[in-house]
Amino acid sequence: MFLSAQQIADSRDHTLNNLLGLSAACLAASQRFSELFSAAGRDALHHGSKHLAHFGHGQLESMTQLPTTLWLEQSVRHSKLLDTAFGIYGEAQKTLLQTAEAQVRVFDEIVFATINRAAKSSPWEGEIALKALRSTLENAEKALHEINVAAIESVSQAEAEEQQVTESGTEKKTPRKKPAATDANSGDDSA
Repeated sequence: MFLSAQQIADSRDHTLNNLLGLSAACLAASQRFSELFSAAGRDALHHGSKHLAHFGHGQLESMTQLPTTLWLEQSVRHSKLLDTAFGIYGEAQKTLLQTAEAQVRVFDEIVFATINRAAKSSPWEGEIALKALRSTLENAEKALHEINVAAIESVSQAEAEEQQVTESGTEKKTPRKKPAATDANSGDDSA
């Protein structure tokens, strides 16, 4: 055996801590998704009851504009819902990437300890090969870290772009709704 009892215990602790962090992130994301969808359901019920109240009071002019109004309101709410859902998913993805990198470091520490112990008891030719293997693993770990940083940045950039699209979509839809209401009011004033 090339690993000491302390190294084995440390690797187990690190692995369990990585899994605990990942589990906590997944639970937090699940809780946020549950809160998001329950709030969206309550919001949909509230808006639906407002439209039914218009029908109950016999407001026929609202019935002619109902499909357009309903579509605009629903599209704004759905875009905000998707924006928040993508944000939650992005944060969970970042945590997954960070946890995977931390777990690779744990495995690398085990392999490095094994290489170091093997190098001490091997002939000089084997020691050269083991040093080359260690160097290769160190370079692979650095490359993985750089890829992980780039992936996290791309997730952050995708979140920002998606939020910009959502904001621009809601901004474009809101002005269309206001002029229609203003035109209807100006038509009432002239009558």
